[in-house]
Amino acid sequence: MAEQQFPFELLKTFSGLIHRQPQFVTDKLNVKSYHLNFLNKQGEPLNDDSPVPDFVSQLPNILPSISEQQEALLSIPESWREALYNSEDNDFSLILDLNDDGHSAEHKKQLLFAQHAAKTNDDHRANTLLIDLKKVDSQALTEHLPYWRQHHKILCATNVDDQADYSFCKTYNLDLLQGQFYTVPLANDNQKVSLSTQTLMTLLVKLQEPDVDAEEIATTINKDLSLSYKLLRLINSAFFGLPREVSSVKQAIVMLGHKKVKTWASLLSLSTIDNKPNELRVVAMTRARMCELLAKYYKASAELSFATGLFSTLDALLDKSLATILTQLPLSTELSTALLNKSGPAGQVLRDVLNYEKGDWRALDASPLPIEIVARSYLDAIHWAKELNTQLID
Repeated sequence: MAEQQFPFELLKTFSGLIHRQPQFVTDKLNVKSYHLNFLNKQGEPLNDDSPVPDFVSQLPNILPSISEQQEALLSIPESWREALYNSEDNDFSLILDLNDDGHSAEHKKQLLFAQHAAKTNDDHRANTLLIDLKKVDSQALTEHLPYWRQHHKILCATNVDDQADYSFCKTYNLDLLQGQFYTVPLANDNQKVSLSTQTLMTLLVKLQEPDVDAEEIATTINKDLSLSYKLLRLINSAFFGLPREVSSVKQAIVMLGHKKVKTWASLLSLSTIDNKPNELRVVAMTRARMCELLAKYYKASAELSFATGLFSTLDALLDKSLATILTQLPLSTELSTALLNKSGPAGQVLRDVLNYEKGDWRALDASPLPIEIVARSYLDAIHWAKELNTQLID
């Protein structure tokens, strides 16, 4: 009974690492599905004869707790597949990564397959072809594209890690993209700032002033009717679960404290940037929550760490370097140092969070924290961000 009520908790029983990356539709940059990699504690693929965890057969029921999409690509060992083949049918579609010699079991209604372009044995049963940009250059892509298009329904580029990679994929009309490109700014500090961005920065400046009192915070938020409405709607949602309804921003400050209201208002303000993929907002929320969860292990302030994770996406959101942005924001020295230099307790927390997000397992080896703690915090953070994002987009 407990497993049915709390399916997400089963995922946290996994003894290795789970890494999630969104797969974007190239022309719209909306998330079509997530790619989940199940790895050992060193960040390496599991052996194909790895023991099968109890949760595997329930993955179609578990994954909706960390994904708003009804589809996921799974990189799992061959030994886990039979459990998935025998799982109950539901509306969640699974794509299995054939990261071996191309052997695949008989199709089930909700199971599809993905193959890596670098493999020599081309399995035409693979619905999706994964094209690693670290292994396939423009010459190879031009040469093989017609054949790949003929034999695979979806072409997905992986390791799309900067804007040049993104432009490359658009040129070749690849269907899906996976990588860090959307978390990287265009890095043009000389470009003209739009009026909406100027308004946003003015609001953020006011919200982050260290000496601003509760009355000023309420006045600042109330000047933006859309922001005040969204803030009260969020605070009164099931996500917060407050015992009584909050009817004003000032009342929210009394109940939650001015620092938390400032942070939530900042988050909602950043979510108004409409020329960026929504997934970047999800990243901001995930980083913020994961930083908050890890703060205690570094004896860092939970609120400061949350803000550090949240503001770490400002460069990608505003397409300016953090150094340039922070000259315009009156953040505390501790917060600015954490963001720019990854130093101090909050900066150390952010370093761990970014390394896990990027799948930089070698860098994580230098962390004083056991990898199990970081991995569990990551799962809790993506679950939390998914639940919060559901409230924001409803």
